[in-house]
Amino acid sequence: METEYGELSIGVAETYRGEVLVETTADASERGGATKVLSLEADVKSTGAELMDGEAEVTGKVNYRLLYLDGQGRLCGLDYFKDFKCRVKGAEIAPNGKCAVRFTVPDAEATLTGDAIALSAMVGVELDYFGEKETRAVLNVNGAEVRKGTLVTERAKRAERTVELEKVVDSGPNVKKVVLFDAEAVAAKVETREDGKELVGEVRANILYLNEADEAVELVASLPFAEALGEGSAECAAYVKNARIVLTEAESGGEIAIEVALTLEETAYDPVEREVVTAAMGESAESVETSSVVPCGKYLGQSFYEEGLSGTVEVPEAGYVAFVRPGCHAIAETAVTEGAVRVEGVAAFQVVTLKEGAYESVQGELPFSYLLPFDGAKEGRQARAVVTITDAKGVASAAGVAITAKVHLAVSLRERGEYVYLSEVTEGEPYPESAAGISVYFAEKGEDLWSIAKAMKVLPSALVQANPFLAEPLEEAKKVLIFRQK
Repeated sequence: METEYGELSIGVAETYRGEVLVETTADASERGGATKVLSLEADVKSTGAELMDGEAEVTGKVNYRLLYLDGQGRLCGLDYFKDFKCRVKGAEIAPNGKCAVRFTVPDAEATLTGDAIALSAMVGVELDYFGEKETRAVLNVNGAEVRKGTLVTERAKRAERTVELEKVVDSGPNVKKVVLFDAEAVAAKVETREDGKELVGEVRANILYLNEADEAVELVASLPFAEALGEGSAECAAYVKNARIVLTEAESGGEIAIEVALTLEETAYDPVEREVVTAAMGESAESVETSSVVPCGKYLGQSFYEEGLSGTVEVPEAGYVAFVRPGCHAIAETAVTEGAVRVEGVAAFQVVTLKEGAYESVQGELPFSYLLPFDGAKEGRQARAVVTITDAKGVASAAGVAITAKVHLAVSLRERGEYVYLSEVTEGEPYPESAAGISVYFAEKGEDLWSIAKAMKVLPSALVQANPFLAEPLEEAKKVLIFRQK
């Protein structure tokens, strides 16, 4: 028995996770001081990732958006940035691979001490690693019968580009001060055109400003986009790289120019098939096998959804609702059933009210649960959901503040499996001589050709010749005839 070996190149697509607490302190003394924090939002943008053996160093920037009252009780906003580093460990990570990084902020806090505002955010890091792994595998075994199979892995190709968006909106003549500005991308759907596919969505720009009467006013603008996609099966994501606003004068009053740099990410998955040896059976001697297991994933598709969310946040003596802003929300949990994906989570909202000339704030949470139709969804498969909350509004009621909002979900579906191949085969003990004759093996349901052959020390080809009905695995118990010759 002589074993032939070769190098097997296996595509790797694995997801690894980590987390880091990012803390900083903002000094409000030069901005008129601070007396009360009304709301805090935090999001994260990636600034890079360095791949090493067995781990990745991820760098990012937390953007804290803070609403507070200064020393004179005036409404103020503050954008504060903090850089951070985080190490994510992963067994398959190698320097020659590629990765995509996503962040979540399930919790953020602001604590006021004098004019110093202590800010903290718990940042969850999710790193998709794509690469190739070389390993030794058995190509063939001379002097033995071998069983071969097909190992299917994925090779991922990532593309990223920046799209410039701009829009001018009429703000009227009474913008006294812009308090806070943020912009968020929402992917809506993938449409098929005559010349290919494109990702359709919009950037929601939210501007909070004070008018001449010192009233808080929210202005929401939509910047639509439709960007062409590559060929094949791809997972898409869009996020705002940076955004800014410019106040200008117009004949009719005031205008606000919104400029957005939108980053579009596209990860295409190409299946790669490799022929591998999965079992061997020596002609005159036992074979000693060493099996290796490789985890394999298969990307099945992505769908986009928009759902409504409503509920009541308890606010004692709510008064006038000045504005409502989404807060940090928990990571959504998913469950896959036949033909659908269930997504459950909690959305946090910060409600700011105005009563007797003073601003007050309350944070509340509303749970959500959606059963979303998804072609190809089956139990045992895995789904991932990216959740974005927009268009939060509140109306005072007897029970508190009635909240309505839109929940945007980008759901991806994958199938996970394992493939077994032989990495080593050596010759074992010679088969003992046996008397000629016919014997009967009572095979149980689920046994296969190779397990029977190894148990009875007879070649699989001989078993099939004597038992043409033999299939693997057996769907029911069967009598298997075994012919032996000296």
